[in-house]
Amino acid sequence: MNTSLLLMNKLFSMMLIAAVGFTTVRTGLLDAEDSKRVAKLSLYALGPCLIISALQVELTPERLHGYIAALVFSLLVQTGFIGLGSLLRRLGFINVVEEMSVIYTNCGNLILPIISMTMGPEMVFYGSAYQLTFNLLFWTHCNTQMRGDSRIIWKDVLRNPNVIAFLIGIFLLLTGIPLPGPVGTAVDMMASAIGAVSMLVIGMSLAGGSLKEIMTFRRAYPILLIRLIIFPLLALGVLYVSGFLPRHPEFIPVLRISFLAIAAPPAANVPQLAALYDRDPVPAGIYNMLGNLFCILTIPLIDLAFSTLFL
Repeated sequence: MNTSLLLMNKLFSMMLIAAVGFTTVRTGLLDAEDSKRVAKLSLYALGPCLIISALQVELTPERLHGYIAALVFSLLVQTGFIGLGSLLRRLGFINVVEEMSVIYTNCGNLILPIISMTMGPEMVFYGSAYQLTFNLLFWTHCNTQMRGDSRIIWKDVLRNPNVIAFLIGIFLLLTGIPLPGPVGTAVDMMASAIGAVSMLVIGMSLAGGSLKEIMTFRRAYPILLIRLIIFPLLALGVLYVSGFLPRHPEFIPVLRISFLAIAAPPAANVPQLAALYDRDPVPAGIYNMLGNLFCILTIPLIDLAFSTLFL
């Protein structure tokens, strides 16, 4: 099956899981507020396990070069998005919550499971490069912008379970130390659950509000147009004009994975920070929920565009 069609198939399957979460709330089995607790479980327990699991591979020269390429590309793209988002806010087109929603993507909970299902578990290793740069930028740049204070509180950054997981994962990767059998199995089992749990959270969150109000929230559509279509196409255009991949075709599979993260919907963490710093979290939540629905179509389209240009 064509990879773009396979992506659409897997994304649709994940939306069916979201429908289960939606049903559990609408039938009274669970409360919409329970989604916040489950989201924390996903973010602070399953997420770190996914990171460590992705980095439990043998580090060959080929993998090292591919990971460095993905890391540099991810950093360039996300800093570019930060510049574009800042420009849009200074011009008065978007506010700070919308700015963070168009810059930062749901590159972990949604994309890494999708990579595993469509391109194989071994390719999640390269997908984790985008998540590494995401975590560093999100908990520094995004956190300070949402707080309204330019000071970076490194203590909070280094305490974040996902950052700690990356430090552990990179240490194990560079030293070649594998996790002990039972520990490795437990970590892999928790990592494999993150996709389904994240979709349940989305469904439960949707059920907590009025679907009509969510779908008719007009501001969401230009924001999602920027996040799901315009920013990914800009990144794709810059990559094409640079001529990098024709000169280095060995990196095509690696950067194709990065583009799945680039094309992802707004990060689920943005509404959480908005609530923490008394920014209006409702629009951010709507951007995330609708983005997860629309990306069933937009992610395969961006992947198809990448394939057309470089494969």
